[in-house]
Amino acid sequence: MFKRFSLSLALMATLALLAACAPTGAQRWERETQRSWAKGFRPLSLYAPTFHLSALLKGEKNSDLVVYIEGDGRAIIHGQPASDPTPRDAQSLELALLDPAPVVMYLARIGQFQTADATKANEIYWSDKRLSEEAVTAANTAVNQVKELVGATRLHLVGYSGGGGLATLMAERRLDVASLVTVAGLLDTDFWVQNRGWRPLTGSLNPIKQARALIFVPQIHIYGTKDQIIDPQLSARFLQAARFENITRLAQDTDHYSGWTKRWPEILTNYAIPLRNSPTALPAAPATEAPQTPATPEAPGESLTPAPKPIFSPIKAK
Repeated sequence: MFKRFSLSLALMATLALLAACAPTGAQRWERETQRSWAKGFRPLSLYAPTFHLSALLKGEKNSDLVVYIEGDGRAIIHGQPASDPTPRDAQSLELALLDPAPVVMYLARIGQFQTADATKANEIYWSDKRLSEEAVTAANTAVNQVKELVGATRLHLVGYSGGGGLATLMAERRLDVASLVTVAGLLDTDFWVQNRGWRPLTGSLNPIKQARALIFVPQIHIYGTKDQIIDPQLSARFLQAARFENITRLAQDTDHYSGWTKRWPEILTNYAIPLRNSPTALPAAPATEAPQTPATPEAPGESLTPAPKPIFSPIKAK
């Protein structure tokens, strides 16, 4: 008995040591910005109401802005909200780095890649309120700031996992979304939690309830046939709720985490990029002159921080 007790103490000490040695969200962000810098991305720190959001941007001026939105990350651990939701493998970032579009933005979620102080008191925004009205508003505000910066008139939203659900909710509130792509997207929160035996996300909006409102947005919803995190039924249910022709469901022989980066160049070439140029997509308009913005950072460790004033493009009235 004493031996087992000693082994338990040793295991607890080892786990505590590993946790202490794990890189923080801010440290992970420094590594990701260094890696992304080599591929033409520069870091941004964007202010949205109540939140600071980490982002990366490739390119300067263009009428089209492609936006990749990260998944939920390590939101829940052992049934409890994590102290740091930064993903171990930022899947949406990996996909963004492969996109050849002239102007590409990567947007992390609330609490991801932030300091410990910045994540305090925000745990509910990567658990029950991960897809709340506040989360949608914060993401749209951040995108609007970059849209102004690059002079874009059309958006192409790409969301992975929970970021797919967020992208769908963002699109429903905007008039400038020319295409929407979700990858293993969380498109029906009620069905998802019920199917997994979890308590309802009462603080979140359910993307499937906005399906009919996106009739004018060309869409592709990609799912993994072996995905055990986001059931393939979610995209099927979304299509059934939408009931219009401007939408496609695409299967990939993969699970929730592996294989997406390998398949992404082909998906871009055959599906996502043609969707952006679809005859039914929002036509491009001449870009207006962008307002004065802070200077571009000169080194990977620096960041561009717009003034903490929301900049809104046309968004549908609720």
